[in-house]
Amino acid sequence: MKTLQKRLIFVVALLSLCLVFSACGKAAEKDYDIYIYNGKSQNADALAKLAQKYEEETGVKVKTFTLEDKPEVLRTEMSSKTPPTIFTTYTDTMSEWQQGGFLLDFNQAQSPEFKQLAAEIPQDIRLTTDNQNNYGVPYGLEGYGYVVNAALIGELFEDDVKDALIQDLKLATYPEFERAVLAFDAYIKKDTAGEMTLNGTKYKLKAEKTELAAKLTGVFAVAGAETWTYGDHMVNLPLAAVFNNSVEAKNASEQQVEALKGPLEKYAQTLDLKTSHAAGMTGSLERGADFINQTTAGYDQELQLFANSNAIFMKQGNWVYASLIKMNPDMVNELTFIPVKLPLSDSDVTAEGKTVEKLNQSISVFVPSYYSINATVSEEEQQKAEDFLLWLNTSATGQNYIQNEFFFIPYNASADTKLDNSLNNAILEYKKASNTISNPYVGAPATWARTYVGEYIMENYLNRQGAWSESDYTKIAEEAIGGWKKLRSEQQ
Repeated sequence: MKTLQKRLIFVVALLSLCLVFSACGKAAEKDYDIYIYNGKSQNADALAKLAQKYEEETGVKVKTFTLEDKPEVLRTEMSSKTPPTIFTTYTDTMSEWQQGGFLLDFNQAQSPEFKQLAAEIPQDIRLTTDNQNNYGVPYGLEGYGYVVNAALIGELFEDDVKDALIQDLKLATYPEFERAVLAFDAYIKKDTAGEMTLNGTKYKLKAEKTELAAKLTGVFAVAGAETWTYGDHMVNLPLAAVFNNSVEAKNASEQQVEALKGPLEKYAQTLDLKTSHAAGMTGSLERGADFINQTTAGYDQELQLFANSNAIFMKQGNWVYASLIKMNPDMVNELTFIPVKLPLSDSDVTAEGKTVEKLNQSISVFVPSYYSINATVSEEEQQKAEDFLLWLNTSATGQNYIQNEFFFIPYNASADTKLDNSLNNAILEYKKASNTISNPYVGAPATWARTYVGEYIMENYLNRQGAWSESDYTKIAEEAIGGWKKLRSEQQ
């Protein structure tokens, strides 16, 4: 009976997909010239509007469809009679589409102008398997760290030291940052106006709380229900102590995997500091059932806490700007990034060219998403796709949409580019100062960051109250390393 029920469910699901996407039976007549499957929900509405603009300017009709993080739906679309002309690709999904023959190598593009655009994509952000082929045009640069509201910092201290204090927060060591967190915590919970030393300079909190300061309920806004925030993104930081990029991580030696133990222990210590000083809507949010509940500690709740000035720091990226401008438009011009600090020792850092100081003064900046052209569609469609991507990345209309409607940083932005987006400008400042790290977590075995880091920590540590110990940090590191080895063995 159960087998029959499963078969019926499968048939219903398959029929639903066929009806929605015309993936089987008689294909619907095409009423467009090119079809973009967009995997980035952040720019869904803006991309649809841009498609209308493109049709007005060129007469070429563009169909757009957006669905994020649903690879099975994209697979269905790619095998249909009307597959996407342009589709979203990520570093960790590239191999599937390459092996299936779906990725057009831009070295073989028809348009000389588009071929030149593709050739000028910097090597360090190119979507490639061998540093020769070229399979994607970047959506834009993204970066993340601790988001902080400079206006709130100005109210916590004297406004005339705000800029200097934020700069010193960026340069502070982990011990200085940890002591600052404890001072902020005492100020929030006990009204203790203590002082802190950052980058060697002393700063004293105001004795009287102002309007914004009075709203604080914790030091950090935390999305405990979202494993990607401390799995994928935060675990990228200890990996950067051993690997310079995702390719190095993907080809890691046994010795390099073992070398992750120290950095991962320090990661666990940093996560402990953050999650034990979390903000809630009416008071501090303690680790336990509510800490991993989607309705109390999800992504939206994290953003709302920060927008309400309930927290000083929030570990997120420039993608939050589009949401924060709706939640609190008065805040967005005052936002910047502080690096996430780890209590690393010199022996923890084995990646070439890295130091403890450099890592703790840098934020992660990389390209997560790319536009790829489907090599299985007609040459005419491919040509039109090349024309669209060229227009998107070179025309005044396309650049305006990338910067001011998508809220992306153009991948080809110069060091002197200024954008109407405080977080994007902050990323460019880090990039200009060469204080950035890449995304080595993408080179880890598939599902490792979410399962052996994120889910393990959620189920065994964030889900319960009580302090963490040094042995807990070690257990987290050992579970992560064991999982890396297990998955790599299974996936080889």
